[in-house]
Amino acid sequence: MTDTYSDTFNREDIRRVHASFAADYRIAAESTELHSRSFVDATIIEIGALAEEQYLSAIHVRLLSSAGGIREAAVYRASTNASSWTSERPGDMYWKANQGDSLEITVFYSEQWKALTQTQKDAFRAEHLPGWGPSDFDGNYGSLAGSTDRHYSSRAYGMDRTRYTGSG
Repeated sequence: MTDTYSDTFNREDIRRVHASFAADYRIAAESTELHSRSFVDATIIEIGALAEEQYLSAIHVRLLSSAGGIREAAVYRASTNASSWTSERPGDMYWKANQGDSLEITVFYSEQWKALTQTQKDAFRAEHLPGWGPSDFDGNYGSLAGSTDRHYSSRAYGMDRTRYTGSG
């Protein structure tokens, strides 16, 4: 059974787009060797649950230096107006990590999430986001210039990917 959210996309479209994010994240995790395969698999499933319920606004994947500076970052912003986009293949996420670097993922929630009651949020987190906690990252990349280099879409659902590179 396929749930239809609108005339323009459904859960399967969200899954297709999420698979492109998942491929990018796997490449970054494998190339940096900072997240294990099992951690990556679990994280992809957890973020996928957010995406399928349309609770996801953005995903920030950041390679941070041991001093906390941003070496590389990719931001995936969800859109329900992607029907005119040309979908591209995932890739070009081969990042080099140095000793002491970390790879972090932060999600930002959609208006649908914000409309839930606290009880509903707590139940969803307990079922789908075990181990996730709050972050003090506000999504601001300061003086780093971003460049949108990929669009992932299936019918009207999509994610654009914006890349940032810093000195770390």
